[in-house]
Amino acid sequence: MLLNGIGGGRALWEPLRAALPADVGTISYDAPGCGASPPARHPLAIADQARIAAGVLEWAGVGPVDVLGFSFGGMVAQQLARDLPDAVRRLVLVATGPGVGSVPGTPLAYALLLSPHMSNPLWMRQAAPYLFGGGLARRPEQIDRHARRYAQPVDVLSYLGQIQAATTWTSVPWAGRVRQPTLVIAGDEDPLVPACNAGLLAALLPAARAHVVRGGGHLMLLDSAREVAPLITGFLAAADPLAGRAPREG
Repeated sequence: MLLNGIGGGRALWEPLRAALPADVGTISYDAPGCGASPPARHPLAIADQARIAAGVLEWAGVGPVDVLGFSFGGMVAQQLARDLPDAVRRLVLVATGPGVGSVPGTPLAYALLLSPHMSNPLWMRQAAPYLFGGGLARRPEQIDRHARRYAQPVDVLSYLGQIQAATTWTSVPWAGRVRQPTLVIAGDEDPLVPACNAGLLAALLPAARAHVVRGGGHLMLLDSAREVAPLITGFLAAADPLAGRAPREG
């Protein structure tokens, strides 16, 4: 199951899906107010978003599943693993953190995130290097290629509601009770979620290890999909998914 970032729709998963082996099936959906989904009637907390994800799994009639959460979706994935542990086999958390208590990104990246104009190609061309970093900052010609994936309807109130939910949520008090094997992936050129948050999250979760992608930005699942996909599939297929993890003390 694929859980998206703020304002993201299903088109954002196309590069990752193309890089995954043909026999890997995925489930994705547009969160309320994003893509083809209508807005919610009231603001949704992270726990509400997790219940929606659980409803999608129930509708699809599958489980337990591996869950990949990107950015905001990584928070939803943690909540889902806590609230419905039997529904989640393994977790992959990409460019995300434990919410309140995380190491913040750059002020400029945060200011740009507050603008619900990601569907505007001109805005994306100007903002992407500072908001997402990584390959989009080093290779600006990629921006136009990926901008179309953001060119979708996004309800402004739903977008701002996702930001509010993310800034008032934390997994710090209960992350130690999330038992699913977890891979935390971060990019060392991510201006929005610094890579040190991967180590923090892996330290909070009892069965987790962190991997830092050199040169990876916030959108590494788009601009570095062929590098990241083998990390994900290797972790999900491994008999011992935590092999190589540093032992915990105490």
